[in-house]
Amino acid sequence: MRRPRISLPSITAAVLGLLFAAAAQAQFPGDVGNTFRINAGGQYAWFNTNLTFEQNGGAGAAVNLEDVFNLPSRIGFYGRASFNLGFLSFDAAYVGFSRDRTATITQDIQFGDTTFTAGASVEAKQTSQLPYGDIRFNFFHNPSFQFGLTAGVAYPILKSDLTASAGVIGPNGPVNGSTVTKEAKIATPVPMLGVVLDAAFTNRLSGGIIFNGIFAPVHPYTGSIFSADAHVDYYFSPNFGVGGGFNYTRFRLKKDDLPNVLIDFRHEFYGPRAYLTATF
Repeated sequence: MRRPRISLPSITAAVLGLLFAAAAQAQFPGDVGNTFRINAGGQYAWFNTNLTFEQNGGAGAAVNLEDVFNLPSRIGFYGRASFNLGFLSFDAAYVGFSRDRTATITQDIQFGDTTFTAGASVEAKQTSQLPYGDIRFNFFHNPSFQFGLTAGVAYPILKSDLTASAGVIGPNGPVNGSTVTKEAKIATPVPMLGVVLDAAFTNRLSGGIIFNGIFAPVHPYTGSIFSADAHVDYYFSPNFGVGGGFNYTRFRLKKDDLPNVLIDFRHEFYGPRAYLTATF
């Protein structure tokens, strides 16, 4: 299935215009509780993954996992919780996906200190997880509109495994009679700054946007994470509702610890979200 192209600036501009237009016409959150809020549901996502893995002098080339292995689009778990105390709030969120597919490769793939040769049947697995927590300072907080800045920490986990039982050349030559699995993984805490905006359409309908991102200079890691989310929530009772939106998340993370290892993930996912929400 062809991955759709998105225009993030146009989506953001449209959502911002709608939120500001609605802010003067409704009470936020109306009769809906707003001290503690939790969302739980899923996200359907399209992916793009370019990975370079060098190890012990092996010069690996970038591999696009979706093109080479046709890794599928997938539904993953999404959750978010907020504890609001007026000027000060605390947020936590998580999104995660796991994908795998086996393919007969048509070219040699240098992956770390191992080469998977053309014609080999190789299983590729990709895990993408982003747990996150922050403290939010709500500089604007009135009955129809909220705007806050966040300071937090994410712990991205990006992991790719290649597994084959034949057609594998290791650092000591061809590997026979055993299954070989090579893993490239980045998992590190990353400081993040963000913006949270919410506004009311009616007393039971609200919407908002969330931006998070920052450069991540944590040796031997470098790079950045950027995430943007636009959402709309409808409460069919004062404490329960449903929500939906669209998310775009991009990773540019590198672990550079040569001559031992270099792992460079250029990974992104984007797609619609749907969830149940409870608030008190």
